[in-house]
Amino acid sequence: MKFRLLTAILIGSTSLLMLTTTTSCTKDPETITKTDTVTVTVNVPVKSIDTVFKMNAMSWRAYSYQTTAKVDSGTTTFFTTTEGVKGLGQAYRLGLRLQTVGEVGFVNKTVYWKWKGTGNGQFAAFVPQIKYDPTTNDGIPPIFSVDLDVLAVNGSSTGSTAIAEDTWYYTRMTPVAGTDNYTVVTSTGNYINQGGTAVSTKTVPIYTKNGYIAFRCGDPFGGTGANFVLAECKIASN
Repeated sequence: MKFRLLTAILIGSTSLLMLTTTTSCTKDPETITKTDTVTVTVNVPVKSIDTVFKMNAMSWRAYSYQTTAKVDSGTTTFFTTTEGVKGLGQAYRLGLRLQTVGEVGFVNKTVYWKWKGTGNGQFAAFVPQIKYDPTTNDGIPPIFSVDLDVLAVNGSSTGSTAIAEDTWYYTRMTPVAGTDNYTVVTSTGNYINQGGTAVSTKTVPIYTKNGYIAFRCGDPFGGTGANFVLAECKIASN
């Protein structure tokens, strides 16, 4: 007699299906039982859903450039303020990445970031990004991620746009119909579709349209004096 048990386990965007077949036969004076288990991996797409992310430290994760490992929230890493979630540089030229707790989808969706940053009077780069593997480092060219733009204070780096310290910026990433491209516009005053003034416009191809929505401070020469505040982040239909 054969018995089959089908078990499904959902891990992130991957479903593991385990099929167990048990065969039993009786032969006096003993029963012989044989069990075979086969595991099948099936990719399950992450849904693209309009989402407004909570702006408190408990609703986000952060990774340090120094260890490429997740760091706990606290006064030396990232924490909640009245303006939003604040992230700090971890050491001289060692930044911090803030990202969503889980993977999210953004097929045919628009993503928004409201943020500001400071280099403590020295160079620092600020980057809205899509991250695919949180445990890998960041850099130029991107590592397991898509850098949507590089905006720098007190200096410049390859392909960066100069911005002012302690000024609110509004980054909007919107899909280009019929392509894998997204238009990424960073503006002052408000988002570009709400009357803001553009300071940088990029066209960025994104082939994998699910991942961690992220924002980072990179290469801060001011060390722990460099920081950023993420005041708003959301996924919307337009």
